[in-house]
Amino acid sequence: MKRIISMMVAVAIVAVANVASAQNKKFKFVKVARDTKKEVKRLEKDGWRNLPGDMPIGQQLNGAWAKEGEVDEEGLPKWVVATGEAVAEFQSTAEMQALELAKLNLVRLLESQMRSVVETEQGNNRIDPQTAASISKTMEVATNKVSKKLSRVMPIVKMQRTVKGKNTQIQVKIAYNYALARKAILDEMKLEMQNESEDMRNKYESFLNPELYKQGEIKNTAGETK
Repeated sequence: MKRIISMMVAVAIVAVANVASAQNKKFKFVKVARDTKKEVKRLEKDGWRNLPGDMPIGQQLNGAWAKEGEVDEEGLPKWVVATGEAVAEFQSTAEMQALELAKLNLVRLLESQMRSVVETEQGNNRIDPQTAASISKTMEVATNKVSKKLSRVMPIVKMQRTVKGKNTQIQVKIAYNYALARKAILDEMKLEMQNESEDMRNKYESFLNPELYKQGEIKNTAGETK
C-alpha cells in the first residue's frame, strides 16, 4: 500500500513540475524587421493571432524568413518551407489538418522541381518519353508516401482566427532540411523500383542521384497564401 501511495505522489510531483515548466516557458526574442511589422499588421487586420502560449506572430515570421534565406555550403537552399491552412470546428482538428497539408505542399514542391529535371533530360534526348513518364509516375507515388511518413516536422509559424462564426482556421508553416526531404523521396523511389526489370532499373539509376537535381531554378517555399 505504501509503495502505491509513493508512486502516486511521484506522478503528482512530475505533473505539477510539467505544468510549472509550461507556465514558465520563455522565448528568446529578437528585433522585428520593419517589413515583418507591416506583415504582422496586415495579418492582424485579417483577424490572425498567435496561439495561446506561442511566440508573437512577428517573432515567428522573423524565424521563418530567416530559414527561407539560409543556404548551404554550395549556395543552395538549406530549408524548404511550406504552408498549410485548414478550417474546423475544433482547434486541434484544424491544426492537425493544416500540418498534413503543409507536409503535402512541401513534398509536392520538391516533386515539381525534380520532375522538371526529368523533363529537361527528355528534352535533351537523354531519355525517351516512355522512360520519362515512368520515372515521373514513380516520383509521384514516392512523394505521396513520403508526405505521410515525414517525421520530426515542427511548425515554425502557427496562427489562428475565427471564421464563419465559430469555426477555427489554422495556418501552419513548417521547415524541413531540403537535402533530407529530397533524399526521402529518392529512397522511396528506390523501393518502388524494386519490382521493375533490371533494364529499367539501369535507366533509372542516374535519376536516383541527388546531384542531378541541383540544376535549374530551385524554389524553397510552397503553399503561401495572401
